[in-house]
Amino acid sequence: MSEVTARRAEERDLEDLRAHQPRPEIDLVGQRFQEMEEGTGILAVAEHEGTIVGSGFLDFIDDDLQPEVKNLWIYPEHRGLGAGHVLWTWLEDQAAEAGHKEVFLSVAPDNAKAISLFLQLGYSPTGDHLVIENPSTHVVADPEQVSNRYAIYRKSLLAR
Repeated sequence: MSEVTARRAEERDLEDLRAHQPRPEIDLVGQRFQEMEEGTGILAVAEHEGTIVGSGFLDFIDDDLQPEVKNLWIYPEHRGLGAGHVLWTWLEDQAAEAGHKEVFLSVAPDNAKAISLFLQLGYSPTGDHLVIENPSTHVVADPEQVSNRYAIYRKSLLAR
């Protein structure tokens, strides 16, 4: 099996990313790319055999959860290749290179698949929760599954 790689998204990737985003009506890809252009985050893509198979974002803005890995999305037809792990590790490397000692994420407490991945990646629950004021605008693949409370996880980047 060939290797999955990760890299910073480029403008040429936007058409593909937009075609695969779970909620095109909010154009999260465009928002995240703009934030990267402004220097407040990094939009990354995972590739397998020259094809984009997913994306994720490292947010440097939120003061309480800085930096925060968010919006990890592996295209359903490419799941099982290890792309989530590769992408997540690459984003953590970017955080470490930027001088951060830890990295955060928030996840709906009922998202068992994601939580399992995060635990495997060395994240620990903090016991804190992020409360979303207007959960209908929060980004999830299925707007019917919006939660207004997300569990906070953290990982130290010092022991890597």
